[in-house]
Order: sequence, then C-alpha cells, then structure tokens
Amino acid sequence: MIIGVAHNAIKVSDMEKALAFYCDLIGFEKAFAFSHPETDAPWIVYLKICNNAFLELFYGGSKDREKPYDANLIGYHHWCVTVGADTMPALAQKLFDAKLLQSPEVRTGRDGNASLWIHDPDGNALEFVLYGEQSPHMKSNKGFYDFTKKGYTGIAHLAYGTSDMDKAMDFYCNVLGFEKTHSIERDGKLWLNYLRISDGSYMELYTGATEPMNTTRGSAGHGHMCLECDDTAKTVEELRLKGAPIDVEPKQGSDLNTQAWIHDPDGNKIELMTIHPDSEQAKASR
Repeated sequence: MIIGVAHNAIKVSDMEKALAFYCDLIGFEKAFAFSHPETDAPWIVYLKICNNAFLELFYGGSKDREKPYDANLIGYHHWCVTVGADTMPALAQKLFDAKLLQSPEVRTGRDGNASLWIHDPDGNALEFVLYGEQSPHMKSNKGFYDFTKKGYTGIAHLAYGTSDMDKAMDFYCNVLGFEKTHSIERDGKLWLNYLRISDGSYMELYTGATEPMNTTRGSAGHGHMCLECDDTAKTVEELRLKGAPIDVEPKQGSDLNTQAWIHDPDGNKIELMTIHPDSEQAKASR
C-alpha cells in the first residue's frame, strides 16, 4: 500500500530565513510554489531534497511554543535526511563553519550509521545520516540499496514521541503495515522502536512522552508527514477495513495529486498521496 515518505511539512515563521537555511546553506533546491487556492496569497514553497522526496515550507507560522520539540512531548520530535558518502565530510565542515556544529568530525553511532544534528531557524531538529552497510536499517532492506548515490538521497525517517507504545505499534505495524526492524534500550528499558516504511525510509517511535504538544493551526514547526501510496483510494479502503480513522476521503488536490488524511493514536496528522504524472512533484523528479 505505502511505498515511501513523500514529504515532511513545516510551517515557518520567516520564509526568507527558512529558504536561506534550507537552500543556500543546506543545499535543497527550490522546486516550485503554490498560492492559497482561496485567497491567492503565498502558501507553500516546495524544496526538492532528491527525486521523489520534498520538504514543504508553509508561510505564516507563529512562534507560540516554548520548545518545537522535547523528549517529553507527545508527537513530532525530528526528521532525518540521508546523505551520500561523498557528501557527508564536506557537509559536516560546511555546518561547522556556519557554527551549527561544535566539531566537523563525523561520528558513527552504535547502530553503525554516521549522523549529524542541527537546528533550523525555528528550532526544529534536522538529522543527516550516512547509512552503514551492516546497520540494522540496511539489513532490513528487501531489495538492492545503492550506496554509491551522491548528495542528498532521501528522507531517512521521521521521529515521534508516543504516549502509548502498544497503541502506536498496533497502528503503524498492524494497520499501516510498517515493519519493526529493531529496538534500542536505555538503562535496561525500551527507548525507541524502529519501523521500516520502505528500503531506506523508517519511523522512530520514542517511549516516555507524557506532555501534550500544545499547538494551533498557526504554530511554527512540524505540520504533518506524507506517505506516498501507489493507489490512495485503494489504500484508504484497506485502512478503513482495519479500523483506521479516515479524516478526509480521497480527492484530487489543487496540485493534481490524489490525497487523503488520517491520524495516529496520538493525533498526529498523516497525509496519504498518489503522485499524478503531470504534477509539479513528478515534473521536478524527472
């Protein structure tokens, strides 16, 4: 049903600063933009990470939260982009020179992957990862994974803190069909579960989130994640049979893509999308 992560969506408080950060510094490509269908005001700017993977930046975010993310907060925590081996050292040096890292050294974690962490102008956390061939992530692959790809290669994962791990695992594994690849413990207790969405794309579910994330429609920060489906209408019908909450039925959006909306047990918004061959997303990936 679900074939990957299509995009991550963030509402920003200052679009010029956000574009300077994500395009001029990080190197994502400004692909296209949409005006609001009702008011014709500037609405969304799409940044291309690589073919078939995007970042949506929405105008009009208000910095009405003390923290954009926290280990104790229920909901979105951070997102992660995959990087090619040729790119990681130069990226680390560039981020160090921009005073976003304390050291240009790229370190490998316990899972065998190398990673870097930074924050955007609104305080959202962004991780970059270089997969190790023997990491549990790569061992879960169903097909060939090209380790020779250069630059930014995809959305590696989105991470959420959950108030009830059993409910979250039931939803993401038994309903959406994600596959648990491995778990990590801290102090002898479960800390997070890794779920495979597709080869190279995962979800991290953290335990211990107890405080609700107080947000409004205008809050700066994460808005939703979007999962790409080969057939959104068929996916929705299969999810309905499994008891998934269907918030918005499948319909064609102003971008020509077929979209539907659901939410997880903690109320996080999830978009389901089938890319239309004439859409701007498809054109930008050719």
